[in-house]
Amino acid sequence: MTFIPLHAKTAAIACALITAGGIVAALPRASFPLRGRVVSQTQAAPLNLRIRYPADGARLPYLTKSFVFGQAPPGAFVSVNGAPATVAPSGGWIAFVPFSPGRFALHVTASVRGVVSSADTSVTVAPSPHSLPPTPARVDADVAPAPQADLVVEPGDDVRLNVKASASSRVSATLPGIAAAVALLETTATSLSPNDQARVLGGARAGGDTIAGIYEGEVRVPASAANTTAKVTYTIVATDGSTAAATSKGVVSVQPVSARRVGVIVLADRTRDLDARPYGIVESSPDGGWLFFPPAGTPFGVTGSDGDYYRVALGSNQQGWINKRSLVLQSAGRPMPSADVQDVGIRDEPRATTVRIHLTARVPYRIDESPNGPSLRVRLYDATAGTDYIAYGHDKAPIRSVRWDQLPGGIAALDIDLRQRTLWGYHADWDGDDLRLTIKKPPHMARAPTPAVRGLLVVVDPGHSPDTGAIGPLGTQERDVNLAIAKRLAVHLQSLGARTVLTRYANVPVGLYERTGLASKLNADVLISVHNNALPDGSDPFNHHGFSVYYYQPHSLELARFIHASYARRTHLVDYGLYYDNLALARPTEEPAVLTESAFIMWPPEEMLLRDAAFQDRLGSTIAAGIESWAEAMRAKER
Repeated sequence: MTFIPLHAKTAAIACALITAGGIVAALPRASFPLRGRVVSQTQAAPLNLRIRYPADGARLPYLTKSFVFGQAPPGAFVSVNGAPATVAPSGGWIAFVPFSPGRFALHVTASVRGVVSSADTSVTVAPSPHSLPPTPARVDADVAPAPQADLVVEPGDDVRLNVKASASSRVSATLPGIAAAVALLETTATSLSPNDQARVLGGARAGGDTIAGIYEGEVRVPASAANTTAKVTYTIVATDGSTAAATSKGVVSVQPVSARRVGVIVLADRTRDLDARPYGIVESSPDGGWLFFPPAGTPFGVTGSDGDYYRVALGSNQQGWINKRSLVLQSAGRPMPSADVQDVGIRDEPRATTVRIHLTARVPYRIDESPNGPSLRVRLYDATAGTDYIAYGHDKAPIRSVRWDQLPGGIAALDIDLRQRTLWGYHADWDGDDLRLTIKKPPHMARAPTPAVRGLLVVVDPGHSPDTGAIGPLGTQERDVNLAIAKRLAVHLQSLGARTVLTRYANVPVGLYERTGLASKLNADVLISVHNNALPDGSDPFNHHGFSVYYYQPHSLELARFIHASYARRTHLVDYGLYYDNLALARPTEEPAVLTESAFIMWPPEEMLLRDAAFQDRLGSTIAAGIESWAEAMRAKER
């Protein structure tokens, strides 16, 4: 299952749906405790009525409607708080009903031929987002003024400000001893950054577009400020003249540029953390978008911090953010990262080509694929290009050309154009101070009419385990269905002559990056992660059905397109879409990698299909057919 806003399951629902009941067709038998409290039956043999979700006592964000689902006898009429539910022939039922803040009761009844049972559960719904009235002047005690965490900045930096207070007021903020007062503008929650919006609205799923009394602005730290600290002070003047004040929890510290430190990427201990990442992450902002993934040992110049994040320099004109857990500060006085780019060597090997970029020292780097063909751009930050010598090797070397350039902001760039017409993956790491870039060659592919996948190694990942993933109304565990589909996919690929390896063959613990690491270790040609979908609280399940396919790296897009088209041709499921998404199993650069979501396991009609062994086989053959069609297209390009 994937984690994207609205379209996929969230971690909260995946964790909450961990108890259920029922037997999955063609899957291992399991038993689970009853969800919900059965409070009455009209006969000695009660109807099998269960509430699977939400869990009794669950705490939900503010929402006006959400889904409830569970199990009843086939043919039963089910209602939730008096509203009829949709019941599948299997007995799985689901309803989308109104919720209200506070302790909220859910009363479910089921009736079959005059026999009635009921079950009850209750949840706690967060309060609705609200505006403070214009008078008197007040600051919302539930929303901490910015900054919430300590900041370290430099002269010339801008400090972002926001506070929630009485609507229609005049609001100003100051950094005492650092910067004079500035006026803030009243704005809407939808105009805030995602992080600020979540903080102001408390994660609410509704009601945020009407909230007033949100004020934001920024104050610039003057060049004269250094080695000073202060908290932001806010002053609110309401329309009746009353006043209120608030002070930020976070402290703003101004340090001189000369106080910059060097931080080096370190990795978490994978023996302690099953899902420890094998790389660092440079983000666009604290908890923001992910820009690129530096390996261990990559140095960065640290120019500030915001709570759990260090701000790092990317040349002289750009910046990124790295979580403090991934960056270890070096001793004071170590020079900032800087390097000269020297000669470039190219070595041709049977399955790959290695491009070695000689540097005088390690510096941050980023690699991007070109959208216009099989080529890679390497950007080296805080580097000076001076490449006078490039050794290509023999005339038929896979590298067509390497061109270098000096970009503004202290960035050296190398563009590597390939002779091959398709990109099958690449990997970059450090070898001393040399940056070593390994580019995979196209695998040997048999001529038509032999299947194009013959001989290719496909690593198939049945998503989840040890966690169950999502769970359906009948108690169907996603990890079981994923494994069943993955095994059928492997069989169909093997029938075409492909070699296959599964990341797991049973419900055993396997870390996210153990899965991608296995594909890399085996030098896989393709990685496919098999999942099934669900929704976050507050989403309407009646509007979200069917299959979807996800990719992240540009060289994986064509594979995703072919698998997506295969679903459309070979199943009668609704097309939920093709998506770019930053998912761990779609993120590898070493091979084309795609994640599939065949159906919504929480939607009763699709849960029924997913429990059926014949449909599991159909899904396996569908994905295999998409891979074969893609491989045929790749073979044709290389001929």
